[in-house]
Amino acid sequence: MVTTHTARRPLFARARMLGAIAATLGAVAPTLASTDLQSAINAVIGRTALGPTRIGVCVVDIDTGEQIATFNATRPFIPASNMKLLTSGAALLALGDDFQFRTEIRRQETPAGTRLIVVGSGDPALGDPVLLDQGTPAMDIAGLLDRMAGAVAKRSVTDVAELVLDDRVFDRELAHPTWPNDQLNRWYCAEVSGLNLHTNVVTVYARAQYPAAPAVTLEPDVPWAEFENRAESVRKGDPTAWVSRPRPENAFTLHGKVRSSSAVRVAIHDPTEFTGRVLADALTDNGVQTSGAELRRAADDERFDGAVPLVAVTTNIADVLRRCNADSHNLYAEAMLKRVGHEVTGEPGSWLNGGAVLRMFVAERIGSEHATTIQIADGSGLSRDNRVRPDTMALWAASLASDPDVGPAFIASLPRAGEGTLRARFNDGVMISEIRAKSGYVRGVYSLSGVLIDPRTGDPEVAFSILLNDVPEGSTARKAKPFHEDIVELIDAWLADRAVLAEEPTYGG
Repeated sequence: MVTTHTARRPLFARARMLGAIAATLGAVAPTLASTDLQSAINAVIGRTALGPTRIGVCVVDIDTGEQIATFNATRPFIPASNMKLLTSGAALLALGDDFQFRTEIRRQETPAGTRLIVVGSGDPALGDPVLLDQGTPAMDIAGLLDRMAGAVAKRSVTDVAELVLDDRVFDRELAHPTWPNDQLNRWYCAEVSGLNLHTNVVTVYARAQYPAAPAVTLEPDVPWAEFENRAESVRKGDPTAWVSRPRPENAFTLHGKVRSSSAVRVAIHDPTEFTGRVLADALTDNGVQTSGAELRRAADDERFDGAVPLVAVTTNIADVLRRCNADSHNLYAEAMLKRVGHEVTGEPGSWLNGGAVLRMFVAERIGSEHATTIQIADGSGLSRDNRVRPDTMALWAASLASDPDVGPAFIASLPRAGEGTLRARFNDGVMISEIRAKSGYVRGVYSLSGVLIDPRTGDPEVAFSILLNDVPEGSTARKAKPFHEDIVELIDAWLADRAVLAEEPTYGG
């Protein structure tokens, strides 16, 4: 008996056939010359004009742990936001996939009167407008604050003598010393605290009212903050509104031109105090007297024995992971790294102890060689002092993706094609595998790391990391993302070829 086989030709085989046709016709377009993935990747690297760009690639078979293709895989690179894959993986390992961040308001009666203690857990999502809008019911920051303050008022709290802000879950180094000083007013450079609110930004809404200056509202409403409006209402031209915060305090200035309307996010200073003042305003609006209350931080060794919980707001780690990896939100990564440090050491979470715990996990999961060569400055990749080898990144992703305990949550946090930071990438229908990957960019750095998933089984098959450093600006930089995509599509084609060849029929009588 002869079994016939009508499956399509393997992709690499089809590429060889097309290459032969092209050669016959005298075409000069490059084609895949071999079923060997390494050779194919080398060919793409050789023909892509990236100038002095340093290129690092590593592809790992998740089932076997074998590195099936490499290029400069053991050299250190600045990872940019690919650092978030390391941070989010460490958070899953340290905290578990069912962890919840929890912010509480507690009540304690003292001889001086009622004391309210706001206990932070480092939750980066408290009052995040994106998550609030996705909730059931959807609400804005004013609605959340009203619910929190209203719940306190309903517990017969009418007058507060003291509002204590307990942010001791983290240290009080708010901005990393290697972050760019000229960008600390930007939302992606927001300070990190044990108490965060509204992603530690104020959104400035400006509405043109030509010929007068634009009308301005702030979210959250912070009437006590210093604000200067230097913007201009215009009828023509591109809108150029931006907000400065040049001093380490909450003093903002709106600049530029507003046509119709604009919304600009500006990072605030001292999230703990900011949260306390915004919450005090909400309590006042709900009939709780706070005008004479002392607003202060908890002392290092202060205890609040007998304090009674009144309100709790929780955030699932799945939402935090998704905002970190799919949306590449830096605050989320930094809060997770510090929380990992706190969880394991019992000390206030910091960049230092969070990095030490991450390095420990790297050693445990993929080997001490990788732990000793990684350089960890922050959790988001905003710092240019981070260094990671491509093989470290790919092996780490493979280790997590294949872990039955944390793998599903890790993969779910990564965007598919057309989602998050991949919303404009891999949408041309070429890919057969499902891609789940994290992109990254800082000046001169383009990175892409993640996994490819078998669409038939849903199982991750390959982990990859493609790191580009020293990319010149201009036309060369415009080739960086297409280069990423060419490499990923090669891996996808190799996987498809492997799958078809594995299904080739046997012939017998």
